[in-house]
Formats: sequence, structure tokens, C-alpha cells
Amino acid sequence: MATTTLPLVRASAAFPLMIWLRDNGHPLDRVLQDAGLPPAFVADPDQPIPLRTAIEFLHSVARAEGLDIGCRVVTPDGIDQLGFIGVLVRASQTPREAFQLVTRAFFHHGSHGMLTFTPHAGGATVRHVFRVPLDAEALFVAQQFITALIVSVVTREGQDGSAPERVELTPHPVLGLTLLEPHFGCPVCPTLTGAVAVTFSDQVLDRPFSQRRVPLDQQVTEGSGAIRGDGTLAGSIRTILPLLLARGGEPTLAEMARFAFMSTRTLQRRLTAEGSSLSRLIEQERSARAVALLTASTTRVQEVAAEMGYGSGASFTRAVRRWTSAPPTRLRKDRTGD
Repeated sequence: MATTTLPLVRASAAFPLMIWLRDNGHPLDRVLQDAGLPPAFVADPDQPIPLRTAIEFLHSVARAEGLDIGCRVVTPDGIDQLGFIGVLVRASQTPREAFQLVTRAFFHHGSHGMLTFTPHAGGATVRHVFRVPLDAEALFVAQQFITALIVSVVTREGQDGSAPERVELTPHPVLGLTLLEPHFGCPVCPTLTGAVAVTFSDQVLDRPFSQRRVPLDQQVTEGSGAIRGDGTLAGSIRTILPLLLARGGEPTLAEMARFAFMSTRTLQRRLTAEGSSLSRLIEQERSARAVALLTASTTRVQEVAAEMGYGSGASFTRAVRRWTSAPPTRLRKDRTGD
């Protein structure tokens, strides 16, 4: 299952987990740092992050807190914490309408996951599949989290009789699925297709939400470009470079290859075929950031240099000359007229 662009997902996908960690006394800044994410990441739920990072973040917490953590972190209103996905659910009158809206807009949420809603006699099935290679334990943890979020669409108001009729997902390679049966209130079976499948009755799907519907003032039609870039590997890497550089230091070729689910040699070869390289992409991002900081404010050049991670004003000046053929003060004057 090869990827051609960097698999990305909205930061909001990790918000139920982060809220659980915060509410249970975990130092969120340190946990995010260990996951390779800057603390400022929590300020923007729509920001794309590597899908690999989101899955590894959940998996690392599962190893520390228990392998059923994917179920335990999702509260009845867990779906409401997923950025625009929650907006769509709150704009719906029934769970059926919510699933129909969410599945149509899901390609804005992630680049390498697919959500479908398939009606059948007596009910319908919601399915989710990852289009990246994951081992059985990672799938077990991630799929139970996704299943719990799907179920939270119908349980968010605490109504009785809202359990699914059947759940299918990937078993743990040693523990199987018995760990999850108490969480869903229905039979939990091994998936035969590698996908999550959650089946609900028509009665559950068509029961009106009692909470007041929140009007959807605009369609969720923008944003897939942020998730998929321009369709190239380099374009998808550009999408997350600001986030990765905000951690301090620069992402390595090995790290980027891991995010892309490919070897470093394959990543390098594909970037070369696109006429690019990781070092060139980093240089371009640093150049754009420096120009933006210099021309959008009157902050002293030394302070801009420090914010950009340069140890001295002289090294920053040399870098700006290399990027723009002008020193920082001249660049600011030419761009702003000051």
C-alpha cells in the first residue's frame, strides 16, 4: 500500500486524546514534545499533521495507559471535539443525517483515510479504512478509537438503546478483541477486510437529536488543498514544514520518510523526480518565513533572527542575502517603503 503524498490528518483528530490527557493530570506540553509536536499545535484544530504522528501518539499513550485507551478517551460528546466534523454533527437532525454529512466531507479531514455510510435492510453500516500500512497492534488501538468516535455520534445525548448492533475491527495480535466488548455493548468481531465496520439499526439512525440543532452557516468545501497539497510529495511536505520547524531544529530525511511510510531512499528518489529535495524545501520555507517576519512588522532584525533560530544577526543576514540578494534592512525598506 504505497503512498504518493505525505499522509496527513487534521490536528483535531488528536483532540479527544489530548483533552483526556489534560483532564487526567498529564503535562500536555511535555507529552506533545515527546510526540514531536510543538505546544502551539493545540491552538489550531484544522492544522494538518502527519498521520503517522497522530497514530504513534495514540499508540504510545496506549502502551502506558492500557491497550483499550482508544475507547476510554472518547466521551459521549467526543465527536464534537473533531473541529469541523463536530460542526457537521451539531448541524444535523438525526444520526443518519450526521453520518451522511460527515462522510461527504471526510476527505477534507484526512488524506489517507476513507469513511463510508452504506444503508441496507433494517439499518446502515459506517466503515473506515486507512490507506497506509500499519501493524496489527497499531490498527487495534487506532481502530477502536475511530469506532468509539463513530459510536459517539449516536450516544452523544446519553439516550438508552443507542448501541450499535455490531462492530468489526482488527484484533490485537495477542489479546484478540475481548478487551473491547464491554465498551460497545454489542458483539465485537474480527474484520475480514481490514476496515472498521459499525452497524446501526434504522431506529437508532433516525431518532432525532434532542439538543437544539446548530445551523450550518457555510458548507465545508475548503481545506482539502491543505490536506493534499498540490498532489505532489513536495507539496504535501510543504504543508507541514511550518509545524515541524516550530519545534526547533529541522526535520531529517529519515523522519520525513517515516511520515511518508517509505524508505529514505524512496523519498529522496521521488523528490528528485519532482525536481526538489528536503533541504531545498526547508530552505524555501525558512526564506518565506524570514521575508514575512521582516516585512510584516518593525521587529528588530536581531529579534527576527532569534525567532528564526539563528545564533547571530550576522548568520541571519548572510542567509537573507542568499535567499533574496539583499540584506534584511534593505529587504524591509524595498518591500515596505519604510
